[in-house]
Amino acid sequence: MNIIRKYNPYGSAHQKPERIIVHAMGEYVFTGNGNEFLHAPDFLLKESLSAHALVAPDGTVYRCRDDDQGAYHARGFNSGSLGIEIMVQGRYDVLLLKREIETQYIKDAQYHALVEQCKEWIKLYGIADIKRHSDVSPGRKTDPGNGFPWSQLLKDLGFNKKG
Repeated sequence: MNIIRKYNPYGSAHQKPERIIVHAMGEYVFTGNGNEFLHAPDFLLKESLSAHALVAPDGTVYRCRDDDQGAYHARGFNSGSLGIEIMVQGRYDVLLLKREIETQYIKDAQYHALVEQCKEWIKLYGIADIKRHSDVSPGRKTDPGNGFPWSQLLKDLGFNKKG
């Protein structure tokens, strides 16, 4: 797994990881300023948001927060959780991304890197809870969307419950 460290200062100083929350965001995100798009890790920085890891379409994992630090990725769940973002290949604003994640979008290398990162966290911290962003923010968030192979991920991670 190719890992790039891209530190992000936004989040609490300490946490004990108890769950994983899976998200999706554009690989490049519209900033609302003219025609400007920022690479996902840079967009999170600009918005004072963060995640522990972002997985690019080629399988590269951007590590932005240490596991024992909180991250600003899921309102009400920023402590006690590890946030991982699936970067949807291409350039997106909010509306386009909502449509895109309703169809299959994850790349093979990306999926394998996601599974590998989650398995590492599960082993290190004894995590027995994995959720979608939409599970912890129903009605407000829709990611990672119907185009994400959620049942397959749960199976590949050894979770028998539905998420």
